[in-house]
Amino acid sequence: MTNEYLAPFVDELFNLGVREAVFSPGSRSTALAMLFEEYKKYDTYVNIDERSAAFFALGIAKANRRPVVLVCTSGSAAAHHFPAITEAKMSRIPLIILTADRPAELQFVGAPQTLDQTRFFGNFVNHFENLEAPQPQAKNFWTYPRKVAQRAFLSALDQMAGPVQINVPLRDPLVPKLKSENYEKGRYKLPFKFFKGQQSAFFDEALLSSKTLILAGANSAENYSESLLKLAEQLKAPILADPLSNLRNHNSPFVMDSYDAFLANDDLKTDLKAESILLFGQMPVSKRLQQFIALNDEAQFIQVDPALVYRNPSLTTTIMVQSNVTTFANSIQKVNQDFSYLEKWQKAQEKMRHQLEKVAQEENPFEGRFVQELQKHLKALDAQLLVSNSMEIRDIDYWWEKEDSKVRILGNRGVNGIDGTESTALGIATTGKPTVLLTGDLSMLHDLNGLIIGKTHELNLTIVLFNNDGGGIFHHLAQKGVPNFDYLFSTPHGLNFEGLAELTGLDYHLVSNYADFGQQFETSICQPGIHLLEIKTDKDLSLALHKKYTAYEN
Repeated sequence: MTNEYLAPFVDELFNLGVREAVFSPGSRSTALAMLFEEYKKYDTYVNIDERSAAFFALGIAKANRRPVVLVCTSGSAAAHHFPAITEAKMSRIPLIILTADRPAELQFVGAPQTLDQTRFFGNFVNHFENLEAPQPQAKNFWTYPRKVAQRAFLSALDQMAGPVQINVPLRDPLVPKLKSENYEKGRYKLPFKFFKGQQSAFFDEALLSSKTLILAGANSAENYSESLLKLAEQLKAPILADPLSNLRNHNSPFVMDSYDAFLANDDLKTDLKAESILLFGQMPVSKRLQQFIALNDEAQFIQVDPALVYRNPSLTTTIMVQSNVTTFANSIQKVNQDFSYLEKWQKAQEKMRHQLEKVAQEENPFEGRFVQELQKHLKALDAQLLVSNSMEIRDIDYWWEKEDSKVRILGNRGVNGIDGTESTALGIATTGKPTVLLTGDLSMLHDLNGLIIGKTHELNLTIVLFNNDGGGIFHHLAQKGVPNFDYLFSTPHGLNFEGLAELTGLDYHLVSNYADFGQQFETSICQPGIHLLEIKTDKDLSLALHKKYTAYEN
């Protein structure tokens, strides 16, 4: 009897609520992969690239808000998980990573495909534990693996959700005996259960002035939009809604969606100063907003979060409230009758939004208008949109307008990398809902291997690709114009994305104009498979048009 003790581990994770498992092929992980697959209750996926597999699992967990199992073999395999693990940690996405390993007697003796996997991911996991093979005659042979599963699951869903690593040393023979009765062994008469609670804290409402500002950042843990809208109405407080907060799905007079543009105006920044600021979720992506917060250094900055982790890069936080957002928002009884502060924000919002909407008349290929077109074609759908980092999330921040819709916008804003986008999007697509990836050319190039699992598992995804032939974001930053700018930063590559059609079997189309985009998008979102709509833009023209349409005039 060797690896049969893993069967109760597989059973216990399912009983706790895990429903998906992602594997990358490997010899040392044979027992884990076979036992999960033989259980026949999990949705399983095989991804030949560990780096892609980890982002794929991240996408599944992000979409479903529950832990996903990720299995790899020994050696360097786990190292390929690292980028996705850091993202999961910083964006609070629960993953249970099972790293197969060689047993103790094969460590530090030159055995192939072996390295020290103890606490391999360091501080980027919530919990680490070795799942050792118990002695065959041990009383806890079948129950010990269940306890490990419980600790892994609970750690992944702690106050600050995140990844956990369970390292599994395995001896030969690696192929397990597939006995269905083993899954049931070690079950308790009273099964282990988990009940997720809601934290609350006493809060002095006198700290909320008539000039209260609400910041709603990226949020992957809970849907608290309705609670924040109710709170904003009570306090007459504007909500500065990051696209990833998904508060822009509400056409509410309290929701501001164009603040990054008008906060470039120095006079407005002075006039809009707040006396109290509430932060829910991550700090929004807008750099100008962060600069504005820094100017409000005399305001009470109140961070509300289930975990006591600093999330304000402006370094102005004065109060930390440990509470779930919904519980906190619903507990506030204060009602403000003064509309004057809110009306100042609404006036700036209306004026700026009117200016931004002029992009609808732009005839040149420009990312801003394509975002408008994308929203127009998605708004009637119960859809999912993953937005890559760099310029794409900023294009969405400017041109994605608040309106009543069900489009859920997602992004990897934990460490803000441009890798793993295709894999994350395809993981999100496993929900079966219409799924779109908006990405740039460099982000797309970072994760071309991610397209493989879309082909092998017949997943559906529409990719809207803004191709400006390199790092267009640097044309908006301080590096623009420095010596060797193109070589070091703009990095034109001249690659032809049409070749992906032959390589991966995806459906490719080069968009010729805005009408063509609308027609092709409407067709692709309703058809199975992966569809790539490439839009070629010019970096310098995009910069000029961006300045034109985001200029706020007094």
